[in-house]
This record gives sequence, structure tokens and C-alpha cells, in this order.
Amino acid sequence: MTHRSGPAPERPRTLLLILLLLACVLPLDGAAAAATVPADDSPGASAGQRTLLIGQSSRAAWNDYTSFAQAPAGGSVYYELSSGTWVNPAHADYAAFLAGRNRTVQVGISWKDNPPGFPGGDENAKAARSRAVTQELADGKYADRFATLIDFIDAHPGATFLLRLDYEVSSYYHCTDASCSSYKKAFARIRSLIDAGTHQNNIQYVFHPVRGEYEKLYPGDGPVDRIGVSVFAHELCLPIHDLGGYLYNGTPPDNYDTTALQCRNAYIGTDQNGNPAAVWKNWDYDANVLKMMKFAKDHGKKMIVSESGMMNFTEDGADTSGLEPVRGNLWTQRLFGLLDYSGPIPNMAGTYDLSDVITTVTYINLDFRYGWDGEDDGSFDFPPDSTWFADGRLSRYADARNTFCRGLATAGFSTTCG
Repeated sequence: MTHRSGPAPERPRTLLLILLLLACVLPLDGAAAAATVPADDSPGASAGQRTLLIGQSSRAAWNDYTSFAQAPAGGSVYYELSSGTWVNPAHADYAAFLAGRNRTVQVGISWKDNPPGFPGGDENAKAARSRAVTQELADGKYADRFATLIDFIDAHPGATFLLRLDYEVSSYYHCTDASCSSYKKAFARIRSLIDAGTHQNNIQYVFHPVRGEYEKLYPGDGPVDRIGVSVFAHELCLPIHDLGGYLYNGTPPDNYDTTALQCRNAYIGTDQNGNPAAVWKNWDYDANVLKMMKFAKDHGKKMIVSESGMMNFTEDGADTSGLEPVRGNLWTQRLFGLLDYSGPIPNMAGTYDLSDVITTVTYINLDFRYGWDGEDDGSFDFPPDSTWFADGRLSRYADARNTFCRGLATAGFSTTCG
């Protein structure tokens, strides 16, 4: 686990100098409330600051984002077990670009999408092979597949690496039995392997589960440095449009409010006599996300939004721009609201201050219409009215971009739009 910190401040000589420094550094828009957030371990982050990573996979996302904002703390790429290297040259290039500038590099080390030894077949067959590979990793197999990554980390001692040991892990792809010992042991084995092969302390290990199985697959407080979460649509209780209809986080009208675009769940409050009672309310956030945040806090772990981005929130098959001018802004508001959440949690009693849990956000600043890497090759990779047909580049929006920039400032990020 890395222990990087920001530079020590110079000692002020006079009271006047102290006052001048405070006037320069204190925000003018109420951002001082974010000062309780612990320091992130990323370059440029100091006490009370969060960090932003821009993903994913290529410098195109970085270039678009920095066309209107300060350079972020880092970015996100992918490395695959099957080939023992980066998923493609664009990932390798982006990783070198980030690490060469001593930035933070989030690396998703994946085997579920392309498990070694998978001959082909349907998703069930691929999942079965992924589960087998997870157990093989726990048993010490495939150690040679990490050599390229270990050498890369060693070559960049000034960078910070956040290693996701597969991403959006689940029992379907990673557990050979109900105990999920296969994944837990694989996580610990991979960590030990990489730690033994590297020569500096600039790595943190991220446990990134699907939102409903964080407790079942948790490898333990020892191996895990941070807990990751994906935030797309249902995590923020927004509907997803897909091929002629909407997918809701809940069943309208009892468990989803289609007018307010919010989930409906009950938490344990009290009745007029002070007795425990179910209190129904609308929520901007998925119950499992809030529970995962509490779980992380209970275990003394900070969280990273390892993946986040806009999806197809609205129905208009004739519009091929992929833009979400209204709900894209709502999505952005809810994303930053999640960072400072304090209140009840569905199906639980009491209220909880979770405003210091998430310290890093990865935003996927890509045009998903052209596929997961967002590279415009002249043809769309998804149908115009499908889930992923969305242009998530913040440069394409006015309201969402302004909301994003305000959020960076008020939530205490180390870099803003400047």
C-alpha cells in the first residue's frame, strides 16, 4: 500500500502571511465542507482533497477532457490475463502517457472477459471457464502473465497504481462455491505475487465487486486497500432506455417513481409512538451502493468510483447524436451528490454520514456510440436506441459540464476546471 502524501507547507513567518495564505486557499463557494475528506494517495492531492481520473483506455478521453479543464490526477486502462499484457496498444500508450507524468494509473486486470484457455461458446461456458481460472490463480497458476505489468510498474516509481484484480467481480464469474474462497485466495495470491516482484511502494489493490455482492466476495481487510464501485444509470436510480423500452431500478409504481425518476424503498424509522416502523421515501441512489459505502466505512476502507459514465437515458431512435442534454445534467448532479451522502439507508435503521467514503472518481469521457474505446471508425457499434448508444464526452454538453466543474470545486477535488 502506498503512503504518498502532499508536500509539507512552508512555515508562515507572521500572522499576516497566515491570513493571506488562508484567503488564497479557502474556497469562495462553500467547498470548505469537503475538508473532512482524508487525503488521497495520488500525486497532487493533499489533505481534504479528492482525485479525478479520466478513462478509459486511450488518450482520446484525456484530450477531450483537458480541452476545457485542468489535467486530472490520472486515468484508467485495462490489462488482460489471457495475453499477459495490455488489452491493446491504445491502453499501453495511455498507461505510458500517465505513468510517464507520475500520474495515477488505475489498471483493470481482467480474466472474466477473455479467460485463458476458453475455446469459445456462450456466456455460461465463458463464466464457467472464468470461475476455473479464478481457482487456478488462487493455486498459483499464470504467474508469468503478470511480468509485463510488474516491469511497467518498476519502470515508473513516481506514478501511483490502483490495481483492480478483475472488475465488477461476481459469484457468477469468480466463485467456485458458496464461500467464494476461489476469488478471495486469488486476490491475495495476485497481490503477493506483484508485491514480491516490484521494488517500490506505489501500489494499492482495489476490490471492485458488482454492487450486490460486495460482502460475499470481500477478500478481507488485509489484502484490500480500497473498494471500487461502478456508477452508470441504475446506481443513480435513472432509467436506461433499451430497444423500445425502459429498464428501471425497481418495479413501477411501488418500487420506482417514473415521474420523479427515483427509486422507492423503505428504511427503518419510528412511528408516532417512537416504535420502529417502515418509512417509505424516494431515493436518488441504489440501496446496495449506499450499503456498500457503509460497509467500506465500517471496514476502514476508502472507495473509488472505478467506472462511471452516461448511458442512453431517453427514448429517441431518430436522434443519432447520442446526447443527453437534460438527463445527462441530472446524472451529473446525482453523481456528485453521492460523494457527500448523509442520511438513512434502505432497510436499515438510523442515519449515516458517508461523506468521507468516496475519495476518487473515474469518469469515462468517451463517445460510447463507437464502442467501449469510443474510437470513431465511421460506423456505430450499437443501435441508436440501445443502452450504450450515448455520447459521454463532457465537451459536448453545457449544463452537465458546468455541473461537473462546480462539483469538482465544491467536493474538494485536487484538480478543477480551472
